[in-house]
Amino acid sequence: MHCVKWLLLLLVLVPGRVIADVEVCENPGIDFGGANGTPQQVTSIVSIPDSFIIQDLQVVVEISHPFIGDLTVDLASPGGTSLRLHDSDGGDTDNILLTYSDDGISNGSEPYSGGCYMQPSSGTLALFDGEQVAGTWSLSVFDGFPSNNDGTLESWCLRAFESPTRVTNPCAPPPVPEPKTPIADRVVLVLVDGLRYSEGLGHPTRQYVPNMDSIAQQGVIIEPFFNDGVTVTIEAIPAVMTGSWVGTTSFFDPDCQVNSIYSNTPYVHEYIRRQLGFSAQDCVYVLGPYCPWRGSFHRSYGPDYWPQWISTGGGDDANWMEAQTLLQTTKPRFLTLYLPDVDHAGHDGIWADYLAAIERADEIIGELWTWIQSDPDYADNTVMLITNDHGRHTTNFQGHGDGCNGCRQIECLAIGPGIRTGLISTIPRTTPDIAPTLARLLGAEAQFSSGEIMTEILEPGMFLRGDANMDGVLDISDVVTDLAVLFGGVTHNCHAALDNNDDNSLDIADPIHLLTHLFQGGPLPSLPHPNCGVDPTGASLGCAGHLRCE
Repeated sequence: MHCVKWLLLLLVLVPGRVIADVEVCENPGIDFGGANGTPQQVTSIVSIPDSFIIQDLQVVVEISHPFIGDLTVDLASPGGTSLRLHDSDGGDTDNILLTYSDDGISNGSEPYSGGCYMQPSSGTLALFDGEQVAGTWSLSVFDGFPSNNDGTLESWCLRAFESPTRVTNPCAPPPVPEPKTPIADRVVLVLVDGLRYSEGLGHPTRQYVPNMDSIAQQGVIIEPFFNDGVTVTIEAIPAVMTGSWVGTTSFFDPDCQVNSIYSNTPYVHEYIRRQLGFSAQDCVYVLGPYCPWRGSFHRSYGPDYWPQWISTGGGDDANWMEAQTLLQTTKPRFLTLYLPDVDHAGHDGIWADYLAAIERADEIIGELWTWIQSDPDYADNTVMLITNDHGRHTTNFQGHGDGCNGCRQIECLAIGPGIRTGLISTIPRTTPDIAPTLARLLGAEAQFSSGEIMTEILEPGMFLRGDANMDGVLDISDVVTDLAVLFGGVTHNCHAALDNNDDNSLDIADPIHLLTHLFQGGPLPSLPHPNCGVDPTGASLGCAGHLRCE
């Protein structure tokens, strides 16, 4: 699977490239490092039977690791020649996903996980020119700090040429994913800064957060949920927004005329705007600072797809007031509301003020959800997800920033269409999983996130009624699929999608219902449509999986 993925990637990245005279791939999936610190080095080999003299060489490498500055990567030829491809570069950035080539971009000039053609860290691959390609080649990964992190050598490919070749486009943007069928029309993300879990949903009676308690009982809460990276706001908020701990870069913001930071990978807002065509007004981020931390300058996304930042200059109440105005006027489809006062009160060190700030944030969340349920544009089609960037020290609520459980364990709860009800999910999840889940709810893909969609919090058996061929569109091909299942003996794993008239049976009336809608202005298939969802009538026709709703 990794080999196929890389071959496709190479074809995309280098239009008209010279095809390698030999290309051999291996996907070992070898783990290294981890809590016990072993193994410290892993090696994978490929054997090449072809015989010719090398005139050019490229090496494709995929390594999963959250701190690639710990790693060195070496290539060795059958003749004993060795070259260091990666030499502890990249600092605390995640993952290596690229092709080493002397014709690539300078080492480190683009993200190591971006799929570019990049020059090796030390020396050139021309070192192997003139050698015989036949024999056993090896790729070795050494972890200088193996007890810190887990890593995996996912896959690698050796590409050898009998004549010099040229990379014409070493860092072409990878293709942007096609939209999926949404699960919800609208999403609201609430970030409560610095709430320690023991005063939130981790409190035995949840006395300071009755509204979040009610939402958790009606929807989903994930226990445990952790900040698995840096427990400070300037690192954790970008990780929530991007779905990765790749980090940020300092720069002078010309809009604010002050020093600020931008993210090294796209914000979830960028994915949503680019892939789904949302306007800036549809993706709004309400916060206090007048100069917000920026999204990415990623070549496939970047400033053209940043959210609309609304800076109030205030705290929770000012931000909530601005959010209410937006909800009533421009009605954004993806609203991010940042509530900073809990963290501020915690740092001030007055316990009563800290608790009061928690109670006020909880009141705002309750007021927000009540309003959502009362507004016709938001009711029954909006998911609200609530989380924190970090907690606070277990033994001292005034600070945070280390790896103690009080700093790491945070809240993550969600409610709305497509979200399971009354569920306490015990599958451990972490900060990077938020962005891909938010993106999927609206039909986008967090393309460069290292997190995962939290599928366990989504309703099982979601489907799109009428979409028999699972392409996200209702047309005559769905009628053909209906007839093939009814009369042609074709099997289908989502009968509920074929039940166009929602009578809990499959018969000729179903394709007739869809034909009437398509060509005579008849009614649409009933819910779930046009978004993915479960059958609201609780009918017994099953759905083992619908491609547009996974």
